[in-house]
Amino acid sequence: MNNFYKRTLTGLIFVIVCISMVLLNQWSLLAFLIIADIWLKIEFFRIVKHDKAKPISFTSIFTGVLFILINFLVINFEISSKLYVLLLIPLFFIFIEELFRNLENPIRNLAFSILSLVYISLPLALAQTISYKDLGDNQIQFLPQILLGILVLIWIFDSMSYVIGVPLGKHRLFERVSPKKSWEGAIGGSVFTLLIGFFMSYFIPNLSRFDWISITVIVIVFGSLGDLIESLFKRSISLKDSGNTLPGHGGLLDRLDSFIFVIPWVYVYFVLKEIVIQ
Repeated sequence: MNNFYKRTLTGLIFVIVCISMVLLNQWSLLAFLIIADIWLKIEFFRIVKHDKAKPISFTSIFTGVLFILINFLVINFEISSKLYVLLLIPLFFIFIEELFRNLENPIRNLAFSILSLVYISLPLALAQTISYKDLGDNQIQFLPQILLGILVLIWIFDSMSYVIGVPLGKHRLFERVSPKKSWEGAIGGSVFTLLIGFFMSYFIPNLSRFDWISITVIVIVFGSLGDLIESLFKRSISLKDSGNTLPGHGGLLDRLDSFIFVIPWVYVYFVLKEIVIQ
């Protein structure tokens, strides 16, 4: 199959699955985030193993899944946030486990294990939090449309940057890390994404136009940085893709690298906005 058609078909299936799992209900979103956490960590650990690291894979994955589960319980069932203290058990068990593995480069092994929680699990848990609105009086509303809107903006920026950058790109954006990305593609993608962000409040009125424009700027800036950071990881070990599970696209980390870097900044925006309004 021609690579273009393979890439298009895979991308279409990926988008349909993501939209369905995000929008269906709280449980499908939970399943989506847990699957993503496990899948992304497997690919991330595959990358770092090329750098002579042997991360504590199972415990790191377990800790991330537990984080997302606890976050879900605290949000949906009025359970005390003190439940987060349970995360300390597997978190410090990572250090204990490394002590008894008797392997070389223990600092490197621990560093990548903890990094996987910050780089992957934390953003996914924050994505879960962003999908709910606090109505006060211990009432919450599930609003997955906001998360979907962020995903759509990221997809549009990535796609239009590629479509414009391939034929018109002449000036490299960050050649040391990603030789194929161009300023022309980034600028063209930014214009299209800002246009969509401007009208996003009509389709997803849960946020104001100012909010959506602010989120769009975050997507453009930090989505680009997230993509470059993952490219930095891969380029440091001469790896083209994080995996081969998505034909024509590489691995899941290649598709969600921007997403996991954008979400924390969107969360910070919402928190700062709440502080200013109060």
